[in-house]
Amino acid sequence: MRSIEYLLMSLPLVLIGAWFIGLRHASYRVFMAIAVLLAVLGGALYWMSAERAFTGAYDPAHLQGGKIIPGRTP
Repeated sequence: MRSIEYLLMSLPLVLIGAWFIGLRHASYRVFMAIAVLLAVLGGALYWMSAERAFTGAYDPAHLQGGKIIPGRTP
């Protein structure tokens, strides 16, 4: 998961670098390949994060009598 997050964060810099290297003269197929690659990357990120999604009632930790009482975990 961490590598996909780093890739997503660095993607704007990669695309700007590719633009200056020569992607601005690329064909329609290259742009479609990039769009498919971004869709696959986004789908992989969603698929990997679906298991870590928070569901249920939120019960945060709180103070009670000067002690920290942890919240319930769903």
